Amino acid sequence: MSIVAPSRLALVSLLAGLLAATNSIGAAQTRPAAAPDTRLTQATRALSAGDLDRAIQLGTAYLKQHPSDARAHVLLARVEIARGNDEAAYDALQAALKADPRNVDALYYLGMVTGTMAQRQFHDLETKAPDSALLHQLAAESLVAQDKRAAAEKEYEAALARRPDLLESLLGLATLQRIRLACETAIPLYEKAEAIRPTFDGAYGRAMCQSLLQDDETAVKSFEQAIERDPRAAVAWVGLGSSLNKLRRSKEAISKLQHAIELEPTMGEAYYALGLTYQTAGQTDLAQDAFKKAEQNGGAMESAPR
Repeated sequence: MSIVAPSRLALVSLLAGLLAATNSIGAAQTRPAAAPDTRLTQATRALSAGDLDRAIQLGTAYLKQHPSDARAHVLLARVEIARGNDEAAYDALQAALKADPRNVDALYYLGMVTGTMAQRQFHDLETKAPDSALLHQLAAESLVAQDKRAAAEKEYEAALARRPDLLESLLGLATLQRIRLACETAIPLYEKAEAIRPTFDGAYGRAMCQSLLQDDETAVKSFEQAIERDPRAAVAWVGLGSSLNKLRRSKEAISKLQHAIELEPTMGEAYYALGLTYQTAGQTDLAQDAFKKAEQNGGAMESAPR
């Protein structure tokens, strides 16, 4: 078999192609990298300098190229806050959190904006309806946040005097009464709230009161209703387990309390209740271990058996 040697023209073409490819690679290697986009930094400086128009112009342009950059959304929100446009700032912060749900700056400014918006709405309501049920309810919620419970109860009562079916006021007043152990008056409020609309808070609050009044058979049913409405509420599982324990249904109680701990592994109250249940079941070693874990997690240990 004979081998045909390539012609001189073919060799020249091949060498020219190789040379062109080499030059192309070299050019790509020596080409300078693209300059970083500094518009967000410039926009931040403009905002700091009080030049809001330039800040929003640069920030908007940057955001078009980087729509998922939470920092850009936060920057635009800050500009809107400076302009007094809380609604626009709120929308920008929601976009920031969609891009980065744990963005600390977005959460901080969102708290600031929502607080301002709520305060403005409160003042608007106070002007337009100074003695409305909703205004009294909002006042009560503010007093609860300040731990002024007696004054809050009066505001909830004023709200209900104007609107007896105001669900949030019924639940709020019932909860304050339950906290001060006035369960005889709290339970009817919870039941009225449940008749308006069944809620977790209604079922759980009623169950807690029933348990405090030693009506644990009924409390078990109410706790089960609460769990149906929110299966991940560890407090309801603890309440259910505690009531079952008082009914001497220890095996069931242990299962419910262990589930509560699975949901909230650092819940000291759950370990404490589990310790009491193990003690009822005669499992002393397990009881002491549960009490130790309760103490480690800040549970109610002042009355724990030793």
